[in-house]
Amino acid sequence: MDRIGAPGRWLLEIRQILPQHFRVMLAFSFAINILMLVSPLYMLQVYDRVLSSGSVDTLLWLTLISIFLLAIYAAAETGRRRVASLTAQALEARFAPQMFRRFEQGLDPRPELVADVQRVAKLTAVFQNGAVLAFLDLPFTPLFVAVLFLLHPILGLVGLAGAALVLALAVKAERRTRLAAQAAAESNGRAFEFISGLVRQHSAMVAMGMVIRAFDRWSSLREDAEAKQSATADAEGTYSGISKSARQIFQALVLATGAALVLANQISPGSIVASSILVGRAMAPLDQMAGGWRQLVQAAAAWASSKERLAGPPVGVEFLPLPRPNATLSINRLAVGFAGTAELVVQPFSRLAVGVAGASEPLIRPFSYKIGPGTLIALIGANGSGKTSLLQTIAGARPPAGGTISLGGRNLHDWPSSDRGPYVGYMPQDVELMQASVADNIARLGPADPDEIMAAAALAGAHEMILALAGGYDTIIGPGGYRLSSGQAQMIGLARAMFRKPALMLLDEPTANLDPVSASTALSAFRGASQEGAIVIAATHDPRVIACCDVVLTVDQGAVQAADANEYLAGQERRRTLITRKEVTK
Repeated sequence: MDRIGAPGRWLLEIRQILPQHFRVMLAFSFAINILMLVSPLYMLQVYDRVLSSGSVDTLLWLTLISIFLLAIYAAAETGRRRVASLTAQALEARFAPQMFRRFEQGLDPRPELVADVQRVAKLTAVFQNGAVLAFLDLPFTPLFVAVLFLLHPILGLVGLAGAALVLALAVKAERRTRLAAQAAAESNGRAFEFISGLVRQHSAMVAMGMVIRAFDRWSSLREDAEAKQSATADAEGTYSGISKSARQIFQALVLATGAALVLANQISPGSIVASSILVGRAMAPLDQMAGGWRQLVQAAAAWASSKERLAGPPVGVEFLPLPRPNATLSINRLAVGFAGTAELVVQPFSRLAVGVAGASEPLIRPFSYKIGPGTLIALIGANGSGKTSLLQTIAGARPPAGGTISLGGRNLHDWPSSDRGPYVGYMPQDVELMQASVADNIARLGPADPDEIMAAAALAGAHEMILALAGGYDTIIGPGGYRLSSGQAQMIGLARAMFRKPALMLLDEPTANLDPVSASTALSAFRGASQEGAIVIAATHDPRVIACCDVVLTVDQGAVQAADANEYLAGQERRRTLITRKEVTK
C-alpha cells in the first residue's frame, strides 16, 4: 500500500493549501459513490420483487425513483468535475505569482520560469482531465466489497480477491514505470532545449551549413527520448490491459459464482447482476489509476520539485510607492559572484575599496564607489570579465554576492521591482522584445501617453525607423511578429530604456549594432540624459562611447578601478581593449 499511497500523499499536501476545494470534491465523491448503489439495488428489486410479484406499479415507481437518483448522480459528477477544474485554476492562480516572483528576484542560478510553468501545467492537468478523481473514489472500494459480503460471503471473497489483484498490478506498474517515465521526461526535455536553442542561431547555422548536423544531433536526442517513452508506454499499456482484463475476468467469475449460489438456493437471482455491478465498481478506481498512471506520476514529480519553490504563502504585492529618487548611486562593498560565492574579506585598493576572495573566488571582488547625478560612466573590460554581471546587479536583475547598492538612499535590491523599475532604464547586450506592439514595448507593457512613447523613440533615434514599419508604432514585433534587424531591435530597446527619462540608465554595448548615424544619435541621447541629471553607465568597447563619458571603470581580474575618461584617452587613442591596472592607477 505504501507504493500506491506514495503518489497520493502529494494530494494531501495540496489539500492543506486548498481545503475548501477538497471538501467540496469529497462531498461530491461521497454522494456519487453512495448513488452508485442505486443500480445494483434496482436490479435486486426488479429480479426479486417485480418478477416474482408481477406488479407493474412497483416496477414503475422503482424505475422513477432510480431515474431521479441517477439524475442526482449525474449532477454530482458534473459538479465534482467542475470543482476539480476550479481546483486546477486555483493552483495556477496560487503558484503563478510565485513563479514570476522567483523570476523577478533571480532566486535561481538559471531562469526556471519556463520549467516552472511546465511543472504547474502537469500538476493542473490531472485536475482538468479528472485523472485525480480516482484517488477520491478509492476509499469507497471497501464499501462495495462490504455490500458483496452482505449478499454472500463467497461473493465478497471473490470481489476482495479481484480488488487485491488490481491493486497489486497498480503497485507493479508504479515500480516498473516510475523511473522509466522520469528518464523519458528528462530525455525529452534535453531534446526540447536543444531545438529551442536553434531558433536564435538560424542565420549562423544556415550560413555555416550546420542545419543537417543539428538535425542529426536532435534526431539522436529524440530517438533516445522516444525509445524511453516507448518502453514506458509499452509497460503502461501492458499493465493497463492486464488490469482491464482482470476486471472483466472477475466480473465474469462473480457472475459464475452467483449463478452457482443461485443453483444452490443460497442467494436470489437478482444478486447475480447486482454483484457483477458491485465488483466492477469496487475495482474501477484502481483500474482508472492504472490507466492514467503516467499523468499521476508526472503530477506527483511536478509537485515534489515545485512545492518548496512555489507552495509558500501567497505573494503580496502591496507596497508604499516611493517618489522619484535623487540620481545618486552608492555602491558599498559590492561583490558580484557566481552561484555559491563564499564570504569576502574587504581591503582597500587604489581609489576604490577592493577585496580578496575567501574560499571561493568571486567574479568581481568587493568595491565601493559613489556616483553623482549627471555622471556618464564607461564600463570596460575583457570579454568574460564580469561587465554584464555587474550591470545586471546594479540594475537589480540579480542579487549581489555581498554588499549593497542604493539609489537615492534606497537599497536597490530591497526596493520592489515594480516600484523601482520606472526609475531604471536597462538595455541588455542582446535585446529581446516582447510579443506586442512597438509602442507597448517602448512603454514597458504599461499604459502611456503616445507623446511619451514617441519622445523616448525620438531620443533614441528610432522614431523615423518606426514610422517606416508597415504598422508604425502599432507593428507587432517579438516572437511571431515582424522580424527586426539587430540594429532596429537595439534602437527600440534603447527607447524602452529611456522611456520617461529614468534616474539611472544601464546600457550593455549600446552601439554594437548601430550604424554611424544611429550611434551618433545614441551618444547625443546619453549626453542629453546626463545633462538632465541621470546617471548613465555603459558597458562598451566603443571608443566613441568612452570619449563622451566622464569616468572609465575598468574590470580586470575581479578588481574594479576608476580613471578620469580624459586621462584614460590621453595617449591611448589606438587602444580598443582593456587597459591594465598600472595604466589606470593614479
